[in-house]
Amino acid sequence: MTLTKSLCASTAIVAIGAIAFTQPTAAEEATPGAFELPPVVSTASRLAAGLNSSSVTVIDKEKINRHPGKSLPDILAAEAGLNVRDFFGNGNETATVDIRGFGEQAGQNVLVLVDGRRSNDLDLGGVQFGLVPRANIQRIEVLRGSAAAVLYGEGGVGGAINIITQGGEKTQGVSATGTLGSFGYKRAQSIFQWGGKPAHVALSADTTESDGYRHNNGLTRHIYSATVSVDRDAADYRLSATYSTKENGLPGNRVVNSGTGVNLVQSNPRGAQTPESKAEERRFRIEAGVETKLSDTVNLVVDASYRRRTVSSDFVAGFGTTLDDRSVATTSFTPRVIYNGQAGGHDVNFIGGVDVSYSTADVQQRSPFTISDQDGKLTTIALYGQGDIAVTDALTLDAGVRGIYSKVDVRSDQNTVARSKDSDFNVAANLGAAYDVTDAVKLFARAGRAVRLATIDERVGTQRAGAPTFAVISFDLKNQTSWDFEVGTEFGFGPVDARVSAFQINVENQIAFTPGTIATFGFNTNLDDTRRRGVEAEAVAELGYGFEVKPRVAYTEAVFTKGQFDGNKVPLVPEWTGGLGIDWTGDNVWASANWRYLDSQRMINDQEAIFPEIPSYDLLDISVGGTIGMVSLKGEVRNVLDEDYFATAAASDTNPNVFGAFPLPGRAAYVEASVAF
Repeated sequence: MTLTKSLCASTAIVAIGAIAFTQPTAAEEATPGAFELPPVVSTASRLAAGLNSSSVTVIDKEKINRHPGKSLPDILAAEAGLNVRDFFGNGNETATVDIRGFGEQAGQNVLVLVDGRRSNDLDLGGVQFGLVPRANIQRIEVLRGSAAAVLYGEGGVGGAINIITQGGEKTQGVSATGTLGSFGYKRAQSIFQWGGKPAHVALSADTTESDGYRHNNGLTRHIYSATVSVDRDAADYRLSATYSTKENGLPGNRVVNSGTGVNLVQSNPRGAQTPESKAEERRFRIEAGVETKLSDTVNLVVDASYRRRTVSSDFVAGFGTTLDDRSVATTSFTPRVIYNGQAGGHDVNFIGGVDVSYSTADVQQRSPFTISDQDGKLTTIALYGQGDIAVTDALTLDAGVRGIYSKVDVRSDQNTVARSKDSDFNVAANLGAAYDVTDAVKLFARAGRAVRLATIDERVGTQRAGAPTFAVISFDLKNQTSWDFEVGTEFGFGPVDARVSAFQINVENQIAFTPGTIATFGFNTNLDDTRRRGVEAEAVAELGYGFEVKPRVAYTEAVFTKGQFDGNKVPLVPEWTGGLGIDWTGDNVWASANWRYLDSQRMINDQEAIFPEIPSYDLLDISVGGTIGMVSLKGEVRNVLDEDYFATAAASDTNPNVFGAFPLPGRAAYVEASVAF
């Protein structure tokens, strides 16, 4: 393990150190660095102002298309400091992306947006990355730290991921893509585009079927989307809608019991603990927006959206069947003003607006022991502003603040005493500075505050074991707050661009499940104080002859700093992560390889640090592709070395000898063909 960690760190150091032996050319100096925003920023992004002191990574369309991975989480896993965690690995693209060490609660501390619109829901349902066709993505913006909380709202504690589909070339034609692969994987995609800049229509359909790596791990998914855009001199208009269906099996975990010698992870990793459990999901989303140029320096953007998700899950276990039916809906209205101009002779960029959202959740749960119906409503109204000012040619200051009013109402027909009805006001803010030491070297520093609100599942999950039913104690949870601090540098010489940053995040009232002590059931609560701190380094180097390398390494320490777990690690946070990407581009042909390493980590529920850790693992993925006329071909192999591993495991909160793990696929191969007319 020591050797692997050393290699993990060395890959970044070697490439970054190569800077000392390279010299820039005039052409190279004029090219934006790998960690800079592109010079033209779509209004689907809010990164046009106030982010000079933040750690931002932009993944462009070419990198997305060539990456050796089927899903967006696979692509994000190749970025420094991002830890991607999946339960089943069957291509359902509902993995959790963790930024800066939030472990099991990463899904509630990292915002995922599509064209600047939130995808995180009121419950713990998670984000489905597969709803965005890969062919439609223009770029992905990764924003680390609490600056995301000012720009995009509550929940942006660790950072935000914004998937941009707008701003691409508006062409016309038809394209079709087919993919076949291991474990019965089949996917068909088609896109129809008509028109041009004055008016454009895009229709897409996407169907995926997979048997999955494990038994009862099948997946069937259909996605249909339509977008209409009209560009006029006075204003640009757009309307889009997406509808999707998904059916998948729920195989459960693989039990390991050190007391009895049972180890299903080793003896039967592809088996199912719950061979008859399943889930069905329907999602619908409609969005409308208009952008108008008020002057040469001021743009007005008005967006509105509605999304709805309905899920029906049947969990069939030895003690009986548990049914979970839920419907979650969100309506949002987000007008904003963007200013790019001057004030007092200084260059100024500013974005400010109002975010209004109203979410409802209707949850019905039935088990042999309980009947539980919950209704939840959340209203948030936020006013925000983020901007930067060029004080001198070298020094830029940026600052932002968001005021968040929230009103929550959660009730249960079975327990009127536990009702939570409350309103609150919170503030997210950040202040930073960036200094250009030279044209090739920038230093930056930032401090910020972020807020997270509890989901409906977390509120109704505050319960302990009763006889014969579970008795809800209270739906009340405090809002989580945090302060974070970051310093770093970005530099580029010749063919090399690099970023190094150090951060610390202090969290109060973190919302999480705690198992309490062995032999008692746990409950959701506000934890004692926790802290994350670490260092991230990544570089991109053009080596010539079409080769590009991208080393990365990150160290993250996530620990409890108060209470009964003081000094213990936060579960599901590896201390060391890293990797190396290598790309080669020739004439109409290319190849890509990506290696990544994750250190050992504590299991879910193991705040007491009494269970074995999830073992470290490293993975190698490769892909090759090319274009012949209108036809594009691609082949990829995942987990080339056929590593046996699992990224998620949960410790029993009643038996110190038992835990359940979720084994992930071994070596898998996929081939893809596309044709465009």
